[in-house]
Amino acid sequence: MDYVHRLCKDLPLYFKVATLRHASVLYADRIGQPTGAQERHDYQPINIDFTFADFRKTEQQLKRIFHEFGKQANMTSDEIDGIFKGDGFKRLVMAGGGVPRDCLSIFLEVLENVRNGDSRIGKDDVRIMSRSNFERRIEELKQDSEGAEQNVLLKGIYVIRKFCMDRKTNLFFISEQMLQQKDNLRELIYRLLDYRIIHSAGTAITHKSQPGTFHAFVIDLGSYAHMRTLQGRFNELDISDPATKEKMRSSPVLAFEDFQGLWDSVPQDVEQELLREDQ
Repeated sequence: MDYVHRLCKDLPLYFKVATLRHASVLYADRIGQPTGAQERHDYQPINIDFTFADFRKTEQQLKRIFHEFGKQANMTSDEIDGIFKGDGFKRLVMAGGGVPRDCLSIFLEVLENVRNGDSRIGKDDVRIMSRSNFERRIEELKQDSEGAEQNVLLKGIYVIRKFCMDRKTNLFFISEQMLQQKDNLRELIYRLLDYRIIHSAGTAITHKSQPGTFHAFVIDLGSYAHMRTLQGRFNELDISDPATKEKMRSSPVLAFEDFQGLWDSVPQDVEQELLREDQ
């Protein structure tokens, strides 16, 4: 970024640079010597993330993308919608974390598997394939991080999933005050957001029984949907339902003491534990 900025400053040249927001540092001031490019001074950030804070908007944006791909295959919008049944498309959006690339990837895998049956994609078809996408995200996380950092991120995934499994819910709260005060925790949470291990479901939300404001997060579908032992014993909040906004205000809060206790109990081979077939 520093080379690009210095070479092209004051020239009528413009670049788009794609990066993971919380995994990249584009500017540093080293002993009074600026290096890189400074946000809003040298470049304008464009947030292209689709979040679950407004699930309906994210779903509509992805549906438009699917419809445009359909046009390339001479298919109408109704024909594209007819590929799915029930809540199949909503579940696909959840499994892909709202990321077009991941949704399209899972769609192609699921489509291949349903050709010999009903040929329409339902929520259970997506659920089965969501695990492989979760495994790919972990692999991407490992490739993009260094040794010590990689272990921290894997432990963070374990802690958050264990908290959700113990509380039998896919949605949890973290105090916004705690995220401001605990730098290491905030960095970890934002990195897991970047890699779509967890997904933002809303900010500045009040809780029914605790003071303050909270950030709501949803753990990735692929981290639990394959677990047979959870069937009938897991409260999966449907974030596509507008009524969920009120329900989520009773969600469990991940306090720092809870986080620290689970962190201290992380197994030695944390990656193997994360990728176990059933739990």
